[in-house]
Amino acid sequence: MKHKITTERGQVLILIVFGLLGLIGMTGLAVDGGNAYSDRRHAQNAADTAALAGARALVREEVWKDASMAIAQENGFEDGDNDLDQTSDSINVEVYQCDESDDADTVVDCGEYDIDNIANADEYLLVKISSVVDTYFAPVIGIREISNTVYAIAHVKPSERKPFAEGQAVVGLSPDSCSAVKYSGSAETRVEGGGLFVNSDCTNDAFKNENMGGTLHAPSACIVGDTDVDPNDTGDAIDIPPDQFNIGSDDCEPMGYPPDDYNFPNPDICLGAPDATVVDAGSNDYMTPGKWSGQFPPAGVTSLSPGLYCVYGDFRLGASDVLSGTNISIFVFDGDVDWHGGAEVNLQAYPEGYGELSGLLIYLPLDDPIDYTHVVHINGNSNSYLKGTVLAPAAECVVNGNGDLPRVDGQFICYTVELSGSSDLYLRYVDSENWDSLTNPIIELTE
Repeated sequence: MKHKITTERGQVLILIVFGLLGLIGMTGLAVDGGNAYSDRRHAQNAADTAALAGARALVREEVWKDASMAIAQENGFEDGDNDLDQTSDSINVEVYQCDESDDADTVVDCGEYDIDNIANADEYLLVKISSVVDTYFAPVIGIREISNTVYAIAHVKPSERKPFAEGQAVVGLSPDSCSAVKYSGSAETRVEGGGLFVNSDCTNDAFKNENMGGTLHAPSACIVGDTDVDPNDTGDAIDIPPDQFNIGSDDCEPMGYPPDDYNFPNPDICLGAPDATVVDAGSNDYMTPGKWSGQFPPAGVTSLSPGLYCVYGDFRLGASDVLSGTNISIFVFDGDVDWHGGAEVNLQAYPEGYGELSGLLIYLPLDDPIDYTHVVHINGNSNSYLKGTVLAPAAECVVNGNGDLPRVDGQFICYTVELSGSSDLYLRYVDSENWDSLTNPIIELTE
């Protein structure tokens, strides 16, 4: 009788084969997946830096697409063109503003930042990098390559000239002084075209009313801190619409000091200025622009020729002095501005088109360290007229004093401001006639 013999030999081989396949798959997942992940991280870093490089180049008015492409190439992602279609077997780099279309009128897809979703899509730059990673073990299971696509979007807004503090006519920059803006007049003071901005966070009297019988009329007030003034109480002699009288940082956003979002004019413009000269014209001498050391204007000068005056000393006018000038800017270093009542002053700043000097009448640059002891006292007689911005970011400004300065087409930006005096004052703000600050550019990675 024959016996049938059974054996399990050969089954182990099958198990080994399947085990090897599983091991190869796990190895492929670890090695090929790791390579793909590393490539993706590398591509994302390249896209981020390329987007920021393009944003910086755009601010500098350089060829920003080339700047982005160059950074991507430095990081190992090179593409010869800027087309939405894949142009390489392994790498494709695209750089666009989010309001653009390519040559085939295909709209760039920037998601929430594209032109279909926001009006300022031109402020956003898209960098998209597509890459292909060849696999080493995964072909065993039919995966020969892994594709990666990453995006980076940068927000860029170049510097622009814009009204300081949104075009307020009276600005007190002090971040903490009480009475940062104060009204203490005994006559009518009328502010038009712009309102009052009080940057101080003083908890009781950031804006102070010490009227002596007059009334302050203004279209609006924005007070970061607090005030005892009640616009609904006519006894306060403050004529400001109650719905335009905003108190507290929730309604009035504070600005840093010195302001973070605005740039003051560069005082170094005076370094290359020639010396100012006095031209003897008999009893009515005039000056040519340039540097002047000592009290300004010198005795006998009644007019200023158009140009920039860099004064290293005090700017003083006596009660009987006369001074006129058109298309001028006066920078006062290491000194004060003090005009006595009765001085007849007719000064007008540069018009539009002169860069940072446009609309800038008088400027007291910040010292380093900042000196808060300077003062600007503006008084004049009934024949006086001023046009342009008085910019004294660390000085106490007193406008009108006891004189009679009937009209100023300008703006006062000071550390503190007091509107005072026994004679009527009309302060009218018009943006085109005043100084606009150059804002800081915005460069940030948003996605």
